[in-house]
Amino acid sequence: MATARFDELDLRIIDALAEDGRRAFTSVAEELGVAEATIRSRVSRLQRIDAIRFVTDVKPHELGLLFAYLGVRLGGRDVRAAIDGLCAIPEAVYVIECTGHYDVLVEVVAQDGDDLLRVMHEGVRAVPGVVEVDSFVGLRIAKGTFRYTDLGRAGEPPHR
Repeated sequence: MATARFDELDLRIIDALAEDGRRAFTSVAEELGVAEATIRSRVSRLQRIDAIRFVTDVKPHELGLLFAYLGVRLGGRDVRAAIDGLCAIPEAVYVIECTGHYDVLVEVVAQDGDDLLRVMHEGVRAVPGVVEVDSFVGLRIAKGTFRYTDLGRAGEPPHR
């Protein structure tokens, strides 16, 4: 798979929409000094290549929900099937293949502690290939950001 190339304007558009994806393209265009059609075209391309998507960011605690991160170690020959099985769990809202002690990090949302136990026992541990599960219950979101484009560009001020 070829890596998508992004120019400075792409990154500035992503930054402009990071905190409010419903922001009018006319406002973004005015801020960045380009035509609205340029913004619309660039955003369409970024969506088409699956570089960005617009979602509603939900704070589980504000909705009375419990969220937890599960470190999952996998074994056996069919790791891909195990990952697909984890992705199929409805309460699993984020599944990340990773390095380190765990093969996969799974973010789950549950109604309460009993529901979390159900998800872990009947969902996660029931997936063939899962050999270990470690849980980390989220108590408070101390920081949540969708600003990725400025990372790795040390010494440069964020685009505004």
